Amino acid sequence: MAASQLNINLQAVTANYRYLDQYSSSATHTGAAVKADAYGLGMVPVSKALYDAGCRQFFTAQLSEAIVLRQELKDENSQIFVLEGPQINELADYQAFQLTPVLNTPAQIDRLTTFNQTQTKQMASAVHIDTAMNRLGLGKSSLDVLSELSSVSDKLPLCLVMSHLACADDPEDELNKRQMEAFTALSAPVKDTPKSLSNSAGILLGEAFHFDLTRPGISLYGAMADPASRNSELQSAFTWQADILQIRTIEKGETVGYGADFTAHHRTKLATIGVGYADGYARTLYHPDQNRVATVGIGGYAAPLAGRVSMDLIVVDVSDIPEHVLDVTSCAELIWAGFTLEDMALTRQTIAYEVMTGLGGRVKRHYDEPHQDSHAESRPITPKKKA
Repeated sequence: MAASQLNINLQAVTANYRYLDQYSSSATHTGAAVKADAYGLGMVPVSKALYDAGCRQFFTAQLSEAIVLRQELKDENSQIFVLEGPQINELADYQAFQLTPVLNTPAQIDRLTTFNQTQTKQMASAVHIDTAMNRLGLGKSSLDVLSELSSVSDKLPLCLVMSHLACADDPEDELNKRQMEAFTALSAPVKDTPKSLSNSAGILLGEAFHFDLTRPGISLYGAMADPASRNSELQSAFTWQADILQIRTIEKGETVGYGADFTAHHRTKLATIGVGYADGYARTLYHPDQNRVATVGIGGYAAPLAGRVSMDLIVVDVSDIPEHVLDVTSCAELIWAGFTLEDMALTRQTIAYEVMTGLGGRVKRHYDEPHQDSHAESRPITPKKKA
């Protein structure tokens, strides 16, 4: 058995999906970013739960992820987009597994156009316009390609035009509006094709940012991009716990862990817990000199780390926890109501994305199944109707 376990609430994931879907405009569809193994929670079980909740558009980063998902999600009405787009000699796999490439460069556009000329059935694709991120997408030097896309629709059918917001987690940032206006203008030549701009935070910016399809990711799992910004409508989708392996008492002056960073100022009771940085429990969670020390929950009581995080183990001070609680408690809560995902991210001076995607492969995933909805609506993306 694994020493630590994620308890993943798929019901909370689907509740978050429905909240975001209802928040969006009535003509807007809601997809799901499930890349990086659904941010560490398990791409296949999460995607199946979202599908049962009505989601039909899924976004992965890489082709290998998309193939795994398609083998489990066989409904031809579902679309699986690959954000990094087709590399050389990959288009046959896209076709075989009914995947949708996101085209980011003129070379990828040419690659798919040439491929489609050899096929009896044309492969549809999405096209990504860069409006400020300067990562993937058609940039300023290749925007002339956009005006040509509508004229080659027979060889390159488009099912989506998309871009990505850089600062949506800050509603006051003027770049949000500039990106929205740029995307509106730059995507205009590609008429009658659905548009997509908003990620999780973008959905909360308002209707002008919703277009035809939104692509929430981190918010599906109960968090936001900025760990200091919490949305009370989102439900936490998981907790993390690990086994208590040993309890011991040390005397005043004794030290704990590598570097002897913790020194007991009085007789101290310690618990050793089966989790470490190999599982994604970061070393930066213990920085007493910077007043950054994580706590774990044991029987509802908070216990602070005592000494450095090691590869497989942490030690916590349980001196203030009643003996009868320690006697009946076999595990510690690492992410829980008293020390949330956002708290862990802030203590690590990072974001929830990094915490979640860094959860190790040896951490066991346990799923609380959601209620099945066999009547979830299946509908293709259609361009948003103008008022």
